[in-house]
Amino acid sequence: MRFLFFVGGWNFGGMETAYLSLMKGLKARGHQPVAIVCGWTDGTVPELLEQAGIAYHQLRLGRLYLRNPYWTWHTLWRMPGARWRLRRLAATLRPDWVVFAELQMVLMLASLLPAKRAIYLQSEPGRLLRHDWSRRAIESRLDRFVCVSHFIARGLPVDRRKIAVVHNGVALPEAAPSVHAPVRIGIVGRITDQKQHLVLLEACARLRSGSFELHVVGAKSGAHVRDVEERIAALGLGEVVCWTGFIADRDALYGGLDIVAVPAIDEPFGLTVPEAGAYRLPVVVARSGAFPELVQDGVNGLLFEPGDVEGCARALQRLIDDPALRHQLGEAGRARVASDFTIEKMATRFLAALGA
Repeated sequence: MRFLFFVGGWNFGGMETAYLSLMKGLKARGHQPVAIVCGWTDGTVPELLEQAGIAYHQLRLGRLYLRNPYWTWHTLWRMPGARWRLRRLAATLRPDWVVFAELQMVLMLASLLPAKRAIYLQSEPGRLLRHDWSRRAIESRLDRFVCVSHFIARGLPVDRRKIAVVHNGVALPEAAPSVHAPVRIGIVGRITDQKQHLVLLEACARLRSGSFELHVVGAKSGAHVRDVEERIAALGLGEVVCWTGFIADRDALYGGLDIVAVPAIDEPFGLTVPEAGAYRLPVVVARSGAFPELVQDGVNGLLFEPGDVEGCARALQRLIDDPALRHQLGEAGRARVASDFTIEKMATRFLAALGA
């Protein structure tokens, strides 16, 4: 089958990681994925598509932004040319399915594509499905709403018969876990309030001194960084916190950790959790969003209530003090990923969701 994927912008994040993995999985099964890369500036997505052997076309088209009229004007100015180019591509490629990443693109471009259409939601859909006129317009243009978790699927105000859940998949590396002294706890992702770095810092302030290091993995940018830095200083954690910055190499990232902490709230999926499991690392995770779909408490990780500093601290100290438990949970995490969250399973379930 031929698939045309709108993979979002040119910056490489969780959504682009998931879409690239899915396209690789479909290609490995003999299907033909082609990507449409939208955006204004050069980025890493085209390079990664080339490395994966996936054909792509660039469409200079952004989104409509309520708070950035300049970018919105550029989108509207580029729209006629982008629509003309897309019509020509569709006539040449003749896809069986078109897969969107964003609801705005469905409204702007779906009517140009004479194929079955789906959206693969990697995040909560936001305001466009809360308004009747836009919800009806979107639903009429789509044959499937494929959600990355049941957490997202439960909140969709559309025909339930059009909804399917396909969890993300990750690669299974060969690398064995490392052991560090003191134990290294890692939090991976953007520095935002939703990721709950401050909860983790408060929990770390309650851990036994000298028993751990905290590695903050992510680009040191954004308004929330200052709050995190100030809290590190106020709690006296400066000597145990290591800012690593963004690390693209997953072997290097997870090979440098012993425990992965994920205190985020309302996470649509949380790719860090299966990635950690794939590297046989135990996870300490908030009981929020899609995490209960990925982690069974005491089996392949430890759960705590969202925002519960004491609960997070107890779970972390328990793992710090018990290497055997870290090994047990890490091995169970690897087994769960191998069973349910591989790229191959992702591709198989995606095809089933489309009735292919």
